[in-house]
Amino acid sequence: MAASGAGIAEAVRGRARGLPDALLYCRSSDYHHVTPRNHPANTLKSWGHPNYRMATSRQTRDRAAELRTELSRHIRLYHVLSQPEITDAEYDALMRELQSLEAEHSELQTPDSPTQRIGAPPASGFEEVTHTVPLLSLSNVFGPDDLSAWHRRITEFLEIDRFDMVCEVKIDGLAIALTYEDGVLVRGATRGDGVTGEDVTANIRTIKSIPLRLEGGDYPPRLEVRGEIYFPKTAFDAFNEERVANGLPPYMNPRNSASGSLRQLDSRETAKRPLAGWMYSIGWFEADGDLLPSTHSGRLEALTRWGFKVNPWTRSAASLEAVEKAHADALSGRDGLGYQIDGMVIKVDDIGYQDRLGFVGREPRWATAYKFPPEQVTAILDEIRVSVGRTGALTPYAYFEEGVHVGGVVVHQASLHNEQDIRRKGIAAGQRVIVQRAGDVIPQVVGPAPGETPRDDYTLPDMCPVCGEAVLHDEDEAVVRCVNGRCPVQSQRLIEHFAGRGSMDIEGLGEKMAVILFNEKLVGDVADLYTLGGHREKLIEMERLGEISVDNLLAGIEASKSQPLSRLLSGLGILHVGGENAELLAGRFGSLKGLQDATGDDLTAIDGVGPRIAASVVDWFSHEGNQQIVDKLIAAGVDPREEMREPEDLPWTGLRFVVTGRMESYSRREAQAKIKSLGGTVSSTVSGKTSFVVVGAEPGSKYDKAVRLEVPILDEAAFLQKLDKEEGAS
Repeated sequence: MAASGAGIAEAVRGRARGLPDALLYCRSSDYHHVTPRNHPANTLKSWGHPNYRMATSRQTRDRAAELRTELSRHIRLYHVLSQPEITDAEYDALMRELQSLEAEHSELQTPDSPTQRIGAPPASGFEEVTHTVPLLSLSNVFGPDDLSAWHRRITEFLEIDRFDMVCEVKIDGLAIALTYEDGVLVRGATRGDGVTGEDVTANIRTIKSIPLRLEGGDYPPRLEVRGEIYFPKTAFDAFNEERVANGLPPYMNPRNSASGSLRQLDSRETAKRPLAGWMYSIGWFEADGDLLPSTHSGRLEALTRWGFKVNPWTRSAASLEAVEKAHADALSGRDGLGYQIDGMVIKVDDIGYQDRLGFVGREPRWATAYKFPPEQVTAILDEIRVSVGRTGALTPYAYFEEGVHVGGVVVHQASLHNEQDIRRKGIAAGQRVIVQRAGDVIPQVVGPAPGETPRDDYTLPDMCPVCGEAVLHDEDEAVVRCVNGRCPVQSQRLIEHFAGRGSMDIEGLGEKMAVILFNEKLVGDVADLYTLGGHREKLIEMERLGEISVDNLLAGIEASKSQPLSRLLSGLGILHVGGENAELLAGRFGSLKGLQDATGDDLTAIDGVGPRIAASVVDWFSHEGNQQIVDKLIAAGVDPREEMREPEDLPWTGLRFVVTGRMESYSRREAQAKIKSLGGTVSSTVSGKTSFVVVGAEPGSKYDKAVRLEVPILDEAAFLQKLDKEEGAS
């Protein structure tokens, strides 16, 4: 290998320090690759110079550090700033040199090294990550009236006349949270359900627009940065062309492809896909003192300064007129962007205002998404089909045999809601209709295409399309419903619901298993689950099932017999009977038989149970098929009993509570259990009938509504004092 200029200079310096004559330092070499002239067999130790190994090691370390810095700079220039300074070949040569050094000296490899972007062997699965601060979703506005209402709510809440806003395009990608410690990327996690995501750090490292080490020195010691991972349009097209050339089917749209690419168990596969990321906010940070700007716009500038790729399409707005102008600009320019967007995000600029506004439900008050009008196409409506849900509701839907390309996906079905909706829209099978994706998500039929004659003669069938039983028209709900408790589709979906966490919580019994059990005719209704032990051998022989899985399933079914009556009632799928109402019924009647014998008057006598719920319960237990299910459950030993408590026996009987916010002494569920143990009723909504609203930290909209309705409010201290008084008296 020829010596570089730097290597010759180092050799001269080495000679001056008394090292062997004519030492040639090669940029990609290690100690044993460096040989003095006329000493081909000598080792470094035999040269007799005590500092020789240390000196050469320092040279190697310095070179590795130099390469890491230089490669990181070129990655940012190319992938973040779009200002490359060297050719691809020159970049590849630098990368190969660093890879060689790190391969020969593993101690030189650092977490922020550019070589760590290449990918690692497959993982067995993604670990769960609990977000320090939840990644919440945004509310949506769809026009000037919605926008004005959002703006008015903020001014009224803050009691101000105006506030500054920042408008950003809404990237159609996958939300991500990146955690940095001392400026080094330590974790990348998906949004997940907002509270818990997946650790995809290895895959994040392959994305070159994500810095592995931050620049500058003014960033907090620990912080989380949030953004969106996306598939650039041109890169997506090129990627699809390559797949087709290799005989593979093309992917449908960039958004879904980005999501699938980031969730590859083998990060080497992710590395093959040219993903990119825009960062748009700081989720949280830890630092002594306030290191960050007090405005969102200032924090975007800080993110840019630290090396993040921040979208240049940003507009400041001090009025609704300015927001509307920005939205129009974004809409007209969306096709010219190199990435997909589905709207514009509007944020309150002042961080102090953001903190005061807080959150309502799972959405920040201080931000909203101004969505674009949905893309519309026309297609022939081949058929109006009808599905049957778990509660027996008949729901019509549009069916397109060939599929419709709309909003970047191919859809074969679209929502039609109900009979009245179809008549109002004037559509019928065989027509050419307008199809769109509402919010760029849910396919729906808008109405007949231009030139088609509207029709208003559609009617739902009088018989259930699955079981053939007569259906019931519920005029109050505008719903047509099959009330046969043994309807096959209802039974199949009810089995899944019955086994769910909010009901009997049977581990291993999800949608796929429910379908298998039903199709194999091992289970016809929920009561049949408790006879599966007699089919153990057949279950083991079934596809994809083994002894361990089957035994775990049977154990879960057996364990569910100990669930309380309220969970059993919730699991039966009685219309309008959810968790809260099931607890009321269980506490009053104590057993399945007790509830089965109850009249409508018995039911409406319970505070919180109205005529609709009462009628639904009576109707369910009067059906012969449901009576058989109850008898089979009891015969199988599923007959939980609860102590019946008369209202006058407990101090909080007749009182209705709503619990909101985070409490220090109890979880929300524990606080609700305390209330119920004293006879109180717990509701999820605040109304004029609410007796008390118990508030913890960050209570949200329920607190606001309580104030507006002048409902008595108990903070945590007052609630605990009230509890102590009643529990002490009892």
